[in-house]
Amino acid sequence: MDKLTGMDEEASGPVGMAEIAALAGVAVSTVSRALSGAAGVSAPRRAKILDIARSTGYLAPSGGTRRRPHDNPRIAVILPESDRWVFGSILAGLHDILTDEDAHLTVLQGLSSSQRVRMLRSADLPRRFDGVVLVPMPRATTGRRLAALPVPVVVAGTAVDGIASVGVDDLAVGQKAVNYLINTGRRRIAYAAYADHDGTPGIASQNRARGFELSMERAGLDPTWQLKVPFGPDSGRLAAERLLEGDHFPDAVFVTSDEMAASMMTVLRRAGVKIPDDIAVIGVDDHPIADMVGLTTLAQPVREQGRVGATLALHAIHGNAQPNAIVLPTRLIVRESTSRDVS
Repeated sequence: MDKLTGMDEEASGPVGMAEIAALAGVAVSTVSRALSGAAGVSAPRRAKILDIARSTGYLAPSGGTRRRPHDNPRIAVILPESDRWVFGSILAGLHDILTDEDAHLTVLQGLSSSQRVRMLRSADLPRRFDGVVLVPMPRATTGRRLAALPVPVVVAGTAVDGIASVGVDDLAVGQKAVNYLINTGRRRIAYAAYADHDGTPGIASQNRARGFELSMERAGLDPTWQLKVPFGPDSGRLAAERLLEGDHFPDAVFVTSDEMAASMMTVLRRAGVKIPDDIAVIGVDDHPIADMVGLTTLAQPVREQGRVGATLALHAIHGNAQPNAIVLPTRLIVRESTSRDVS
């Protein structure tokens, strides 16, 4: 059987940081630091990036005026839960950039997608804030609705076409994880995810599920073995118990997050299941716990999404918004949960 690969990640739309990075021969993160004035970029490289940004129209020409409603921009971050590792890491990345800008950062928590959308529709929002960072994109709205709001909105944690946003290609993440399992001989593969506080899966989990289905169908395998459990500290335990009580047992499971996967591994091992002999486990994120428990994962640059999101927000507030979706790369890290040969 031919080896399977993930989908190519393509950027589209007007000139943005990805195109500037390609022209300058640097990483998107370097462009983000150069445009925001953050440390870590040499003066000649910063000057080159700024010249490219102006020549492509991303920034106003030198001497041009920029709208700056406040010397200290007021930015709201709307997210589900700041104590979840992914969202907390994105928030840390926002702080990395915005602290140097003397920005006033306010964190608003909306547990469900519908709650976060109601916050966006608040008449008070444009009076209190100069810009909003959504972490991640709520399912209960669209890019067109965000663009129509009276305050600039950017999204960190989800790449959204037509909106200033940054994330990873979650459909490709699903494909890459499952392709790896298929290419290492696994055939009875399940997908485990959790629903958000509305009882529906988030955009990332949905797209990873679609990637799972595409790779399974391409290999002629059954794509219907999918578990969805309520979100919470017991998500991994509930998913593992569902596998253990079933009539059949998979030889691999792709899990939507490392935290959930690590919890599943604990429950499975206590039940006498050998990992990876009986079942291989792969997660997403590269959470610190993944290395501790030997979990294979699709690593994503979580904190960097916050840094890029902060830069996008500053440009939007200053009148230089670009409706670009920036897609950052992911990489497979193989550990003991899928291979006995990892040293």
